[in-house]
Amino acid sequence: MDTEPSGFIAECFWPDVSEADLEALDRRVAQAATGVAVRYLGSILLREDEVVLCQFDGPADGVRAVAERAEVPFERILHAARAPWAPSLRRRKA
Repeated sequence: MDTEPSGFIAECFWPDVSEADLEALDRRVAQAATGVAVRYLGSILLREDEVVLCQFDGPADGVRAVAERAEVPFERILHAARAPWAPSLRRRKA
């Protein structure tokens, strides 16, 4: 069981998804993540591909449990990493 915090993306193929669907999804996930060691970072809609990416920080087993409890329609959950060269880091060095 993986309990080490990390970044994850729940990838959802979601034909005909609407803004209202995403708002409801975000509310369900935020509620499901309350009181657990998982932070929900929001969702990204790729309209042309009918894909929604839900971003999480937390241990793998906790992220999966939150996504399942919130009924996120994911196909898979992928480990994700953030770029160390992100703009916020560049500003600090300057």
